[in-house]
Amino acid sequence: MSQVFVDKIIFLDFDGVINHENWYEWIHDHKEFLKEGGHDSIDPKSVEKVLSICKETGAYIVISSSWRYNTLDHTIMKLSSIRDLRQLLEKVVGVTPPSKDRMRGIEIKYFLNACRKGNFILPNNVMLSNGKYEFSQEPKYVIFDDDDDMLVEQWNNFIHVNDRIGISDEDVKKAIKILND
Repeated sequence: MSQVFVDKIIFLDFDGVINHENWYEWIHDHKEFLKEGGHDSIDPKSVEKVLSICKETGAYIVISSSWRYNTLDHTIMKLSSIRDLRQLLEKVVGVTPPSKDRMRGIEIKYFLNACRKGNFILPNNVMLSNGKYEFSQEPKYVIFDDDDDMLVEQWNNFIHVNDRIGISDEDVKKAIKILND
């Protein structure tokens, strides 16, 4: 089986991006969504927006959210029980490592450094990817997060999502522009 080549990455936070305050208010009044198999913490319309970026740009997803686990495979296994994430998980190729200070920008920098070095296995059994993917040493990337703890060199690739509304159509347009330019 040949490896998938990854040269465009979406670093994706979940809280505030694919779930958000408006979603929690909506789900409070629409409990039938949960009875139909939906998840109270995942807005399927926000997931669709992320998937539209993947389709338009050929990008893959690296989970930078606190929803990730120590390995890509463990993360996918744990999250695959959530119906509204299954299609998104097909595009997930990695997870960022946890950092001592929990700064998302540093965690993303670690992942980008792993791309440059081609080494995705860190101490303490932290495995950022699973060998099914070949990464560009200098991938184009975009960061979706509702927090702003990014490094200065990441600001041009950072889309600060409004946690009230989650990922917006304008955010999608910005991401496509960053990834396709």
